[in-house]
Amino acid sequence: MTVFAGFDPVSGKRQDVHESVKAPNTRAGAKQADARLAAIISAIEEGREVDSPTSRKNMLPFAQLAERWQKANRPRQNERTGDWIGWSPKTAKTHADNFRLYILPTLGPRDATKVTGLQLDDLYRELEERGLSASVVVRCHSQVRAMYGWALRKKLVTANPALSADPPKIKAKVVGVPSMTDVRKVQAQASPVFGTYIQLAATIGARRGTMVALRWANVDLEVRQIIFDRAVAESGSGQIEKGTKADRPYVVSLGAGSTDLLVQHRARCEESARSVGGQLGPQSFVFSDDGGVSHWDLGWPTHAWKRYATKAGIHGVRLHDLRHTAASQMLMAGVPLSVVAERLGCTEGNILRTYRHFIPGSDRDAAELMDRMFDDAAEPAAR
Repeated sequence: MTVFAGFDPVSGKRQDVHESVKAPNTRAGAKQADARLAAIISAIEEGREVDSPTSRKNMLPFAQLAERWQKANRPRQNERTGDWIGWSPKTAKTHADNFRLYILPTLGPRDATKVTGLQLDDLYRELEERGLSASVVVRCHSQVRAMYGWALRKKLVTANPALSADPPKIKAKVVGVPSMTDVRKVQAQASPVFGTYIQLAATIGARRGTMVALRWANVDLEVRQIIFDRAVAESGSGQIEKGTKADRPYVVSLGAGSTDLLVQHRARCEESARSVGGQLGPQSFVFSDDGGVSHWDLGWPTHAWKRYATKAGIHGVRLHDLRHTAASQMLMAGVPLSVVAERLGCTEGNILRTYRHFIPGSDRDAAELMDRMFDDAAEPAAR
């Protein structure tokens, strides 16, 4: 049978759906053919794809493509070096969760080679109507785009529909930076152990996962230095230890006050280890509830910060914002950009993109410089 399916909106060519129904040459066979014809016409009129034996045989389900993409980039450890290969465990978990919860319920059964930008727009609108934030929807869009980019390189598809989709726009947010005064107010409400964590987070700017993974072997109280070379991250199988986000160790110096606080904290840790019949050693975790045997749960510092911040009357400030405090205070005090980047364990480019408005006098100095250059370029007669 042949059914007219309209004209191609781009080329203007006639589109037909051809299908043969294998049925006996009987009245029952004729009814079967008529039912299939009605199903094809209904699908065309409703704008749905026509499901046929041929299309089912040749189709690449969206869910299958997503599975292959995630499997190709799965995080795994090099047996010889222990280094992680592929995505970070946290990235892999984020991708898997977003596809499972938001993307596959709508697109999973569809032919990945026939998904269009308009269908992605419909998905994004549906997710927004479900109450998801624009940032989450944009993240889903980025993941779909990356998946199709990979599929293009593997020649599994011939186009990337995400390039013609329109995800919601996100307005740039001003970085929230708690003052040192606010940080001290929260520290005053905190326990001595968490107070130590707060001071290190605000003066070093280390990420939560890096702080939680810190062991005493990496803390030199005499030289007043810390080496960050590991991090704790969420993965599909729970919390794991891995390399730092930049995947390289970095060293930070400690001030006298932070060093004294860590000396007191170590004494408490040694007492805690003895109380459970253990002994604090180089591989003991700095932040632990069982004498250094295991590290804090990754969610614990966040919950503790919220509780103590509420007691201190500080609202709308996240634990991660202490990283912004460290960066902004150093920059405003004139600490070189390279030093700030090293202490935060990131690149100078990231520091400039996020904190350039905290560099004192940079824009004013540029304005004065450009005026001088403009004046110097004037012709002698015009002076």
